[in-house]
Amino acid sequence: MDIVLGSKNGSKKRSIEIALAELGITDYTISCIDVPSRVSSKPINEEILLGAQNRNIALINYCQKQQIDYDLLISIEGGYEQIEDKYFVITYADLLTKDGQRFTGKSQGMQISKKMFEWVQNGKSLNKVIESIIGTNGNKTKSGITGYLSNGRYSRDEFDADAIIMALTSMKNNELYLKLDGECGSRNGK
Repeated sequence: MDIVLGSKNGSKKRSIEIALAELGITDYTISCIDVPSRVSSKPINEEILLGAQNRNIALINYCQKQQIDYDLLISIEGGYEQIEDKYFVITYADLLTKDGQRFTGKSQGMQISKKMFEWVQNGKSLNKVIESIIGTNGNKTKSGITGYLSNGRYSRDEFDADAIIMALTSMKNNELYLKLDGECGSRNGK
């Protein structure tokens, strides 16, 4: 399977490798292409999924212009979600097949405080704060916010992999979705 990833972020590539291993997929290549998300650097709510979808639109254009053959485009966008008075770090994965089918996955959400969410809303970086606390650089591409808040238990790679696993599972089991859709349609609300 030839995969094109809409980022050169090593953490995102590792998350795909984790997801593929989890699903027993071993025959693949991953090419990394840097494409824009066209959303803010700290996307919130609907902007997160839009960022992943925008990356795949840019990837399609890039692959067509460069005549790059692929089986699957994958774009990943992490951000922040507010549901009522709760706040989360989440990730979306957007997958596009060669024939144009789209599959979307969402990670679990890791709760953050209102103060952290407001920090991000004001355009500031939680990763920069974490870096100053732990005395290193590059937290965004290493353990990430989830790695820090879980004390190393749940790195960004693993967190993002969950979203990819959900999207790949939908893709691999599409016939089950179609069967259930058909049954829901044929039962007329019963």
